[in-house]
Amino acid sequence: MLRVYKKCEKSIDNLYGIKEITDFENYDKPFMMCISAQDNIDKSVFGLIKEGARAARVRTSDEFAGGYKIDEMLIDFLGLKYEYKSLKDKKSDGLADFVYRYLRNGKDIKKQARKINFFTYCNGTNVYVEFEKKLKTMLLNDGFSEEGIKDILSQISLVSIASEIDIKDIYAKGYLFKDVNDREVFDKVSKYGSQVMVRNNRESTIVNLNNKRKDSPIAFLCNGTGEHELKEYFKDGCIAKGAICACVSYLVSNSINNSKSSEFIPLDYSEIKRLILTYNGEFDHDNKLLTKLDESFDYGVSKYTKSEHELVTKLEKSYKKLASTKRYLDSQTIELEEEKRKNRLLISEIKDKCSDVAFEQIVVSNGMWNNGGKKYTNEKTDRQIREEYELLKNEDDVLRR
Repeated sequence: MLRVYKKCEKSIDNLYGIKEITDFENYDKPFMMCISAQDNIDKSVFGLIKEGARAARVRTSDEFAGGYKIDEMLIDFLGLKYEYKSLKDKKSDGLADFVYRYLRNGKDIKKQARKINFFTYCNGTNVYVEFEKKLKTMLLNDGFSEEGIKDILSQISLVSIASEIDIKDIYAKGYLFKDVNDREVFDKVSKYGSQVMVRNNRESTIVNLNNKRKDSPIAFLCNGTGEHELKEYFKDGCIAKGAICACVSYLVSNSINNSKSSEFIPLDYSEIKRLILTYNGEFDHDNKLLTKLDESFDYGVSKYTKSEHELVTKLEKSYKKLASTKRYLDSQTIELEEEKRKNRLLISEIKDKCSDVAFEQIVVSNGMWNNGGKKYTNEKTDRQIREEYELLKNEDDVLRR
């Protein structure tokens, strides 16, 4: 089963800043779907949604960024959590159903597609690749031509980070960001990028992933730390950080503008390449590039001031402590309920196999159960009964002899 969540502000009633989307039928807001490599684990799912928002320069607890307030954004940052019913289940099927319904809700299906963005990490990219195949089949069954489907899906965007999944043949506009020193996802793309960088004496490069296509997905490759961690791409000083943020911010702005405008505003590969090159951090390892980026666009919503950001961050730290305490209390409650369950089973077994006297002495006297105030303490115990029985049996044997 597929569950869809969105990021929101944390509050005393929502300590994690996450809400579940349940009304799929009427959902029509532009979105960036963030897909984790571990999409059955809350921490991984919710963490990736946060990084997707951070890449769009929305304020998070880790970074002031552009200062944008998540609750006022005209686009949602979504994430998938998958609960397996069977090993044969495909998470891409549920995702295709969600996106298909979303596409068909729009008056202009191509314009509706431009409100859809994906942000994937590592093997989460494979979910997108499988999803796109499924969605193509669904649209073919609706009577769309192959070229018509390509035209529609070319307005969906995919930002893939630290992945070796092949995206050169996807219909969506694809952007891969990758550290060539990351041995966990080292492939021929990484190898080729490394060679180009050595040959040109550079720390980064942009390559087309499919030279047979004019609109080929592109890869931004760089010399990074080599650590296979998403957080490495968002550390200050990372060559790829500015490029990723420039790409995602453009995609988010375009989706928002399409939702507000009556005109269709298509994606422009050349413009995104220009932005990636402009905000490449190879020659600028401080925050000047990101400050310049934040000043270059406006989502048209409210921003926090620096002092407000500091106060909200402190408040979120308090929520984090409360969430930790709540998790502990919840775990204790679960343990207590389990002990109660075991206790009930034990009492049931004793009641079935012992006399009332033994039951009272074992269960009631030890405070395991209240026997309605009834007492059997003046009656013989099971042991006394057995001893008397053995004595009578021995006497009977003597008399028989």
